[in-house]
Amino acid sequence: MTEFAVTAVGSDRPGIVAALTGALLEVGGNLADCRAALLRGSFAVAMLVDVADDVTRAQLAALLEPVAAEMGLGLWVGEASPPDHASSWGPRCVVSVYGIDRPGIVHAVSAALADHGANVIDLQSRAAGQPPIYALAVEVDLPPGGTIAALQAALASAAETSHVEVSVQPVDDEAL
Repeated sequence: MTEFAVTAVGSDRPGIVAALTGALLEVGGNLADCRAALLRGSFAVAMLVDVADDVTRAQLAALLEPVAAEMGLGLWVGEASPPDHASSWGPRCVVSVYGIDRPGIVHAVSAALADHGANVIDLQSRAAGQPPIYALAVEVDLPPGGTIAALQAALASAAETSHVEVSVQPVDDEAL
C-alpha cells in the first residue's frame, strides 16, 4: 500500500466528506487517518489515504479534482510523510489557554512550545462571548526526557506577556 496526504478546503456545505471518500472508493482508497473541522463558514479536511501501490499521486489527484471542483474546494494531494516513532518522544499532554482575546496568543504559546522542543499534535482555538474570551487547546508530545513541570515553566513567560491562564495536563494515550 502507498499512503498519500490529501487536503481540501472551501465553503461549508453538506456532503463534502461523502463526496471525497466516495471518490476514494473508486481506487480502493482507505482512510488511515482523518481530521475535519468547520472554521466558521469554511470547511477543512486533511486525510491520510492508503491506496494500492500502482495508484500514483497524479492518478489520485485526477480522481479527486472533479469532486473538489464540484464542491468548490481547493485540493492538495501529496506523498505522506513516514510515520513518526512515538517512542522517541516524552509524554503527551494538553496545554489549555484561556484569556481575553488579543492578537499574538497562538504565536506566543506555539513559540514557547517550539523553543521547549515540544511537538504540536493537535491545535484548536476559538473566541466567544463579549468581551471575547479566547480558548486554545494544544496537544503536544514533550521532548525526550521532558516533564510537564518543565513545560509549565517554559510557558509562564508566554502566559504573562499574553495575559492568559495556561495549564498543562497529561493525556491518556488511549483517548481518540
